[in-house]
Amino acid sequence: MRMRRFLTIFALLLALLPSMGNARTIADLFAIEPGTIFPLLTRTNRLDMVDYYNSGQQVSIGNNLVGESKLLELDSAYLKVQTSPSRLVEMRMRTVGKDTVITVIETVLTPVPDSRLTQWNVHWQRYTSDKLFKMPEIDDFIVKKMSPEKRADLEAVMIFPLVQLTFKGENHDIIEATHGLEQFLAPVEYKRFAEHFKPSISYQFNGLKIKPVKK
Repeated sequence: MRMRRFLTIFALLLALLPSMGNARTIADLFAIEPGTIFPLLTRTNRLDMVDYYNSGQQVSIGNNLVGESKLLELDSAYLKVQTSPSRLVEMRMRTVGKDTVITVIETVLTPVPDSRLTQWNVHWQRYTSDKLFKMPEIDDFIVKKMSPEKRADLEAVMIFPLVQLTFKGENHDIIEATHGLEQFLAPVEYKRFAEHFKPSISYQFNGLKIKPVKK
């Protein structure tokens, strides 16, 4: 294990030379993330996680909160990390022109999953334009018109309009958004509104932008 760990570190160091712009896999970018997304995991933690995963083991690693984190999925362009029992992070690396872009989905898992999406370059500088991706709202899931009375009822019971995002597809190149109403509302309340909602919205990459898939 010690030799394998050395080889992992050596490979990552080679990937970082002469600059972070040479990072070649999502594991490289995971290792050099400055702590904005992974404040609980040191670089040593992350290298250990990658090392164990590449050796065929999913091992929980102690983090800075004396909790445990685990690398759940990893390939050259995608990873999924359970940073704590209540937080999941997904990262997808892609090429846009001559640039490498990292799309990050952070999901809080309790009491109902709620996500946010950010995009970064290889120096972990964030793309801040709101024109690149519009986080879906509950209105985006409505497919059947509601009466004003029913809409008022929905707004009264829907205190927190939570939306979960996750990567889908064989190459993790689709982002699926789902609303949390069925989990958030009591079953009898959800039945009143269920017919008005589609279960999910899919998004695809279009350069730097992330757009809804037209059906």
